[in-house]
Amino acid sequence: MDAGYQVHVVGAHWAEWADEHDRALLAQKRWTVTLVDWRRAHAPLLFHKTRVRHWAARHLAGTAINALVPAAVALSRVGPELQRTARSIPAALYIAHNIGALPAASAAARHHGVRCAFDAEDFHSGQLPANDPMRRTIEAAERILLPQCVYVTAASPGIAAAYHHLCAIPPPTTILNVFPLSERPSDFRQTDAAAPLRLYWFSQTIGPHRGLEDAVAAMGLLAPHDIELHLRGHWHDGYEQRLRTFAHERGVSPARIVAHPPAASTDMVRCAATYDVGLALEPSVSDNNDIAWSNKVFTYLLAGTATLMTRTTGQAALLPQLGEAAVGCDAKNPSSLAGSLRRWLEDRQTLERARRAAWALGESTFNWDREKTLFLNTVGNALATCAHVA
Repeated sequence: MDAGYQVHVVGAHWAEWADEHDRALLAQKRWTVTLVDWRRAHAPLLFHKTRVRHWAARHLAGTAINALVPAAVALSRVGPELQRTARSIPAALYIAHNIGALPAASAAARHHGVRCAFDAEDFHSGQLPANDPMRRTIEAAERILLPQCVYVTAASPGIAAAYHHLCAIPPPTTILNVFPLSERPSDFRQTDAAAPLRLYWFSQTIGPHRGLEDAVAAMGLLAPHDIELHLRGHWHDGYEQRLRTFAHERGVSPARIVAHPPAASTDMVRCAATYDVGLALEPSVSDNNDIAWSNKVFTYLLAGTATLMTRTTGQAALLPQLGEAAVGCDAKNPSSLAGSLRRWLEDRQTLERARRAAWALGESTFNWDREKTLFLNTVGNALATCAHVA
């Protein structure tokens, strides 16, 4: 809105724990929002209707009947409700930020005779295995709807290239998921050489197939060094006990794994700044995971936290741009992870230099104060193009 645009967000309830954080976030914003609330306690009929409808649509994926199922129904539990809500709000440009919202944005734009755009934070069809029927359903929607967009942006060059080839569209502009300088601490925190090396990882859910077992196994290989692993998020059902048992089996005291509750999105950089090494251990479990650039990396840079990242196809391309601020390791390889950590364990001055290099990159390059110019130029050009066509 600082750029002179009026912004209205259409969204949907996602998780109970996020509601409190959303309320606090929205209280600070000048843009307005309309949420589709399908929770059982608030809208029981909608809860059951959307549950059955979405289940049926997903199970029809890959069948002959699938062609008769609207994309809005298959791609989002509340896709039709999002579509009706978006159509009720006139706009000069509709921007979808995930695949479930794309049919709604596209329909609203057609209804009002304007254009829509897509911000690809992920390569959505590439999040699923090649033989998954839902992948073919998502691909069909991407191939039809993305060429209709006035522009497509992507969160990494790999995602941009994937959509360029899949949908035969111009190469999307890469706009990084980076964060404002105002969200970092006011001062750099010096490294405490006498304290344990504090590793940090965060996500909405603490669960399997995220590289955490590799981190714990690496801690076992680095005994008797003093290392703590700090995790922030909600535990996946049963996973906490499994990870702590795994730690015990690897000779790591379960007490060395410290859990923290989720925090507001605007606090994530400040939270990360209290730790020494941030982990971005993407395991290449999908095409998307292999080509994405983890948001964690940009959080750590802005926080002044050294980064240890797996050499996925995407992150291997990013790593040379980070210089001394980050080191790489092989995915699903605790020995490689331990080897990359050892230099920072044994030489805290090297760790201090890495953290200062991260802080400098966050200030000079990887922040939203800088990146937003590219985004605003993209939006401005799109609106000018639409006005010219009209």
